[in-house]
Amino acid sequence: MKRLILALLAVHFLAFSGFAQDDKKTTGKIGYKFKMQEARHKFLTEGDVRGALNIYRELKEEFTNDAMINYRIAECHYALQNYDLAVEYFQNAKNLDDKVDGELYLNLGNAYHRNGQLDNSIEAYTKYNTVAKKKDRKFHKVSERLTQVDYAKKMIASPVKVEITNLGNNINSRGGDYAPSISADGKTLIFTSRRADTKGGGVDKAGDFKYFEDIYIADWDSVAGEWGKARPIEGKLNTEGHDASLSISPDGSQVYIYRNDGEAFIGDIFVSKKRQSSGTWGIPRALDKPINTSYFESSACLSADGNKLYFVSEREGKKYGAQGHGDIYVAERLTKTTWGEPKNLGPVINTPGDEISVFIHPDGKTLFFSSNGHLSIGGLDIFMSKMQEDGTWSKPENLGYPINTIDDDVHFVLSTDGKTAHYSAVKADGFGERDIYKIDMSNYPVLTDGVSINLSILKGVIASGEEKVAANLEFKDASGNVVAKTICDEEGDFFITLPGGNKYTVVVTASGYESKSVDVDLAAGKGSTHIHTEHIDLLKVVEEK
Repeated sequence: MKRLILALLAVHFLAFSGFAQDDKKTTGKIGYKFKMQEARHKFLTEGDVRGALNIYRELKEEFTNDAMINYRIAECHYALQNYDLAVEYFQNAKNLDDKVDGELYLNLGNAYHRNGQLDNSIEAYTKYNTVAKKKDRKFHKVSERLTQVDYAKKMIASPVKVEITNLGNNINSRGGDYAPSISADGKTLIFTSRRADTKGGGVDKAGDFKYFEDIYIADWDSVAGEWGKARPIEGKLNTEGHDASLSISPDGSQVYIYRNDGEAFIGDIFVSKKRQSSGTWGIPRALDKPINTSYFESSACLSADGNKLYFVSEREGKKYGAQGHGDIYVAERLTKTTWGEPKNLGPVINTPGDEISVFIHPDGKTLFFSSNGHLSIGGLDIFMSKMQEDGTWSKPENLGYPINTIDDDVHFVLSTDGKTAHYSAVKADGFGERDIYKIDMSNYPVLTDGVSINLSILKGVIASGEEKVAANLEFKDASGNVVAKTICDEEGDFFITLPGGNKYTVVVTASGYESKSVDVDLAAGKGSTHIHTEHIDLLKVVEEK
């Protein structure tokens, strides 16, 4: 039925749009009807919210006290996340005609919630419960919305001890800035932006009429103690379509990106490798099946040892163990370029709602993600779960207010030492639609097991003379137990995070070379993450004649 109504609106729009556009000043009843249809078509079918809002504003000049126009203007402002204006116009509509739409009090409650007027939100939802049919109340899950608002009030009353700071105009812009990801050594930041200087400077007219996404990069300035000026990432990552960063690998050598050009690639994960010689990034390569499918795949994060890839997919059905719309999966590495069959993280993590922006901490066992399926303060909140000794995940914990707010809070990443986090949020001091913020976590230790907070980085190069070697590495503790494994490609670089303050034996094996064991005394960092670099030289196997 909904599709039929939309089709009829489209027909009316095509047939009478010329008339509606010609008659702007004195609209009259007939012009009013078709302009309302034109605006509704833009809003529902084209996704052109601003275009719809402009038409409604024009109509309001002549029909000031029209409840439906005020109601539609409120819908537009809500979609544009102008929640204060959404409240204002929903209130106008209510005062003019409280029966203007059957979902008036529901939407007014939503707007109050997102605008931080929690008591008013409860009042509006309660009113909706008295006027709506039982099936409608159940469909819109009003009882759950009331629970969420009550939960928001409790969380806001008991804030966690953090300090949140905008990263400033070196990073943020008037456009949307989000999806930050930082290398494990804290020296490289990548993120996604929709600013005017994106490649081609184009606007997504088939979507939301904002600038296309591009990937930006910034370097840490240790002298100034801040991030340097962000710039479009070097290489061939950005196109004139949507190119969004998902994460930078812990060692800083790979970038996972999301690409959607509306044609060949519709929601796929790509990976680009950094060229050691030039410092630029290579042509992104789409991940093969079973990672990418015909469904949307987004948000990917590589574990510090390079052995696991966590990602989000909208794949459906029991075949994949799907729990909801967007779920978190993990795949284990088979070879340097192939991955095993992804496993759904299951109902403890995934819900019938959306789980997005996954991040696995360098400790390999602390997972952060955003969800609107678990109990949240509002919209998408950030949650944390820890892998337990039996390999299962603990019940996700809400990170609390003010990290989580009544708005959507996403793309949380935590430093190796657990003291600093970054994420994307909408706040009053923002430069644009969405900004990237730094969170001082010093007084809010979420890595509490004593091991995760003392991680050090062990990295280096495997070579044979001047020749770099692709090799397998095992790391043994003082008792001879294998505590970690990783691999390096033809570039010979390896990278891993291990608990500092311990001695390890690194066992290196490579085809055509003699195996070698190297003892490493990996110190613990004091005030920052300790980084130890090791160059391991292998001897080629001499074939007997």
